[in-house]
Amino acid sequence: MRPAIVWGSILAVGIVAAAPSAQAETRMFSYDPISPDAKRLTGAGVTILFKDGLLGASRPIKVLATGVPAQAMLKAARSKDLGPGGLSAISGVDANAALYAVDASAAQGRIYVRAFCPGSTKLWLSFSPIVVRRDLRIQAFGDDPKTTGQARLCGTLDFSYRGEWRLPDNRTPDPMSDWTDNPQRPDVSN
Repeated sequence: MRPAIVWGSILAVGIVAAAPSAQAETRMFSYDPISPDAKRLTGAGVTILFKDGLLGASRPIKVLATGVPAQAMLKAARSKDLGPGGLSAISGVDANAALYAVDASAAQGRIYVRAFCPGSTKLWLSFSPIVVRRDLRIQAFGDDPKTTGQARLCGTLDFSYRGEWRLPDNRTPDPMSDWTDNPQRPDVSN
């Protein structure tokens, strides 16, 4: 009888652990620039396409320039990718932020690398939590050819929340009609 209880518990834990990924929803928020770096590097701001998990952990997939057709695909990165000590070794950085690498081979990734960190060949972006009706901070890091493996902070970009896009099926969202301020998604982050 005990093995049945153990296997039943393992199965229940497995189902609960799989549920958040099965329930992940793709969402898209736009932000207006408020810091000098954000205004200089993004102009009209950014739009973030992300997967919103059940437990509140959002995973950015793409960064899109709001005013022009430019996008960067993101992939998960580790703090140690930035060099010894990772994020905590770089002054003025949120060491607990989520870190992603810009895929320089996809979309306009190389353009993002050159624009955000001139002289670098790699670009990492750290994100504050992506939450409805909350401002966003993105910090850009690039590899520094003059040092031995330590990344450098290239900019701190602060944005104010603008709104959420309604994601239509099989077409690009229309900014004139696809905005939503969905009452079904109240701000519960407090």
